[in-house]
Amino acid sequence: MKLLNLFKILTVNSSVQLLFRISSLILAIVLINNLKVEDFANFQIIKNAIGYLLISMEFGFFHYGNTLYNKNLYKFKSILFNLIKLRILIFLIVFPLIIIYFNFNEFSKEVMVLSSIICFFLILSYEGALVTIRKNLQWNLIFLFKTLLFLLLVLFYKDELNLIKVLNFFIYSVIFSIVIQYIIYLSFKDENVKTLKNRFFKFAFNAKNYLIISLSNHFTVYMGLTISPFLISKSEVAIYAILLLVLEVLLIPLFQLQKIIMPDYSKFKNRQMILKSLTLFLIALVVGILIHYFFGNFFFNLLLNDNYPIDQIIRYVYFLFPIALLRGLITMINLYFYYNNLILFQRRISLITAFFSLFVFFVFGKYLGLKGFILSLFFVELLFLILSSKFIIKLIRS
Repeated sequence: MKLLNLFKILTVNSSVQLLFRISSLILAIVLINNLKVEDFANFQIIKNAIGYLLISMEFGFFHYGNTLYNKNLYKFKSILFNLIKLRILIFLIVFPLIIIYFNFNEFSKEVMVLSSIICFFLILSYEGALVTIRKNLQWNLIFLFKTLLFLLLVLFYKDELNLIKVLNFFIYSVIFSIVIQYIIYLSFKDENVKTLKNRFFKFAFNAKNYLIISLSNHFTVYMGLTISPFLISKSEVAIYAILLLVLEVLLIPLFQLQKIIMPDYSKFKNRQMILKSLTLFLIALVVGILIHYFFGNFFFNLLLNDNYPIDQIIRYVYFLFPIALLRGLITMINLYFYYNNLILFQRRISLITAFFSLFVFFVFGKYLGLKGFILSLFFVELLFLILSSKFIIKLIRS
């Protein structure tokens, strides 16, 4: 592929991804301002629980499926069929745990039914397979358009919005995504000739390391939101969810940089790319601190309604900048581990950090409340870096 064409593709994909993140942010702001505080907190709790199901059903198949298709040359549809079978099996194991979690949160029967329908449809929704067949732009566009559909429905009904309506809109957006995905999958013309058969458990066994890493990393970041309903009030859960959204906004420059450097780094392993990207991310964070210092009060008063303690949120946002810096370092270190065949070491430190996060979030959350959950984010990220220190030193010296 010519350099100019590659640049165009990266630019278009990065632009669509940026639009998706902006749309997601606008959607979150609309939900914050038009849902009751408790409804917003409950929606974030449901989304977080569904996140565990999605990661479990993904099972690292994205990486292993790519290998089967691009290196072993198995037919794409036979790989996809095996994926769906395994996703159903994993669903049957994980879904009962999610129902138990919803019961502990004392959700109404209607909320639990709608949440269950979402979980069921997500078995069939597997956008990651689009990347395998090099439909990266379509992958990004599906995320963008299903978010825009969700956003338009929420805006249309914003004056009468409640948790039930939001969950219904979630279902519509998922169905829309599934329809578009399978139009692409069924129309795809495959050049591979081998059919993947009778490799059900081997398929899962070879992907298990990615599952462990993905679940551990999700535990590390979202354990606080998972256990927060049992330790703090729903209004504080909503504030904590808002702070996590702000943290995601701070990380947007990093994710954009990561998408730009990944194609070249995966081929040439030029470690200077990682260090330069982190330098640019640090500059973006400094700019973010200045913007928050001078305009934070204006923006948060503009974006949030009076149901939330805006002054308290503004103060807590300052705690997020060092957390974002640590998260940026971890993201790039994970990139280094993956492309330098250090996945077993990565699996070990991800597991250690995940178990540590359970202890830290529980103790700090129980005794320090909302502030404890924010401090916990910092300490669990710091532990991952400490465990990775010898590779960080090696990366810097090289």
